[in-house]
Amino acid sequence: MKTAQNKSPAPTKLVDKLIRKFQQRVPVRTGSLLVTIFGDCIAPRGGVVWLGSLIDVLAPFGISHRLVRTAVYRLVQDKILENEQIGRRSYYSLTQAGRRAFVEATNRIYAESLRPWDGYWTLLVTSQLSTEEKAALKKDVEWLGFRALGSDLLAHPSADEELLQAHLQTRPSRHKLVIMKAQVPPISAATSLHTLVRETWSLPDIEAAYEEFLRLFHPVLNALQANKKLRGVDAFYLRTCLIHEYRRVLLRDTALPTELLPPTWKGHTAYQLTKELYQRTALPSEEFVDTAFQNQVGQLPPVNEQFKFRFGGLSD
Repeated sequence: MKTAQNKSPAPTKLVDKLIRKFQQRVPVRTGSLLVTIFGDCIAPRGGVVWLGSLIDVLAPFGISHRLVRTAVYRLVQDKILENEQIGRRSYYSLTQAGRRAFVEATNRIYAESLRPWDGYWTLLVTSQLSTEEKAALKKDVEWLGFRALGSDLLAHPSADEELLQAHLQTRPSRHKLVIMKAQVPPISAATSLHTLVRETWSLPDIEAAYEEFLRLFHPVLNALQANKKLRGVDAFYLRTCLIHEYRRVLLRDTALPTELLPPTWKGHTAYQLTKELYQRTALPSEEFVDTAFQNQVGQLPPVNEQFKFRFGGLSD
C-alpha cells in the first residue's frame, strides 16, 4: 500500500525504549492515540491531515494500517472526525463537536489551574430527571469533575461555570435541572470534608496514576538534561507519548481546588514534569511534523498563535 512519499525516519534508542514501555504498560488504543495526535499536532496546524500520513506516523507504535483505518472509521461514526475524499486519498479533520472537545482539553492539559477557592460548591439537583437522563448527565459532567453525593445530587467545588453551561446548553433535559451554589465552613473547621473528597473523588487511585506517569517520564527528562540534542523525529514521538499519557491521567483527575487536595499531591509534580518535557520537545518536533504530515495541498500550515502559549510559552 502506498502511503507518504518520504518514509519517516525511525526513532533513536532512547525514544524507541519509551515507545516499547508505552506499548507494554497498556494496550494501545488506536482511536485514543489518534485523538491525541489530532488535538496536539494537527488542530494547531489547520486541522486537516491525509490518512496516509497517520498510517506512517503510527507504524512505530506497532499499529497496522488496518487498525488505523478501523479507528478513523469509528471516530467518524462517533462524530469526532469527518472525512473528505479527493481522488483516491482520504483526508480527516475534527468535526465541530471534536473541535469543541479539543478546546476543552486544551484548557485542561496545557494550562495549570491553581485558582483560589472561595469555598463555594456547584450543585446539580437531578430529582426531576428520568433515570436515563440522570445517567447521561452524570456521564457527561463527570469529565468536568462532578461526582454524585446522592441519587439526585451531583457536586463539584470551583466548577468551571462557562464550561458547564456549554455542556448543558444542548441537553434537552436542562430545563428540569436545578443548579445551586453552596458554601462550606472554613477548611480548618471541616475536617470531614477532606474524608468525603478523598473517598468520593477516588484521590488515592488518581494519585497512583500520577506516580506511574512520573516513573515513566522522569528517566526521560534526566536523559535529556544530560544530552540536550534531540532530533525532530525523537521529539515528536516523545511529545506524543507524553501528552497521550498525561491526557489519560487527566481524564481521571477531577480539577479539585488545591485546598481540598493532599499537601503532597502528585498532580502538581506531574504537571511540572510535563511542562518541562513539552517545552523541550514541542518546537523540535514541529520539524518532523513538517515532513511527516500532509493535507490536500501538501505540507501543513504553520502552527497557530495559541500553540506558542502552551505550558506558559514555547521558545526556540
